Amino acid sequence: MSGAALSLDALIAVLPPQIWYLTSNGDAMWCRRPYGFLFSNGPAAEAFAASMGTGQTLFAIGTDTRDFVSPEMLAGLQQTEVTRLFVDPQIDPDTGDVHGTILRLGEIH
Repeated sequence: MSGAALSLDALIAVLPPQIWYLTSNGDAMWCRRPYGFLFSNGPAAEAFAASMGTGQTLFAIGTDTRDFVSPEMLAGLQQTEVTRLFVDPQIDPDTGDVHGTILRLGEIH
């Protein structure tokens, strides 16, 4: 699903009804440009954060997808040069590479 760029409605349609994201401040989603990271559950998000070894204290926040995905959120990601979202990423223990479904963010309409 990393081919065509997704619109707002298409993004909402492919994500689970509830999503989790990582944050260090309780508000802003933690990202590693050009990637943002979304998860189906909190434990998976926090396990990913621990595996990343960012040096930051990251914790997971869950929310309804329709409340989280908005034109304002997508505009904020675009302003910070986040153009792709990993969904339920995992880290390869041998290489340290991150893999999983990647969604390309498109024009908001």
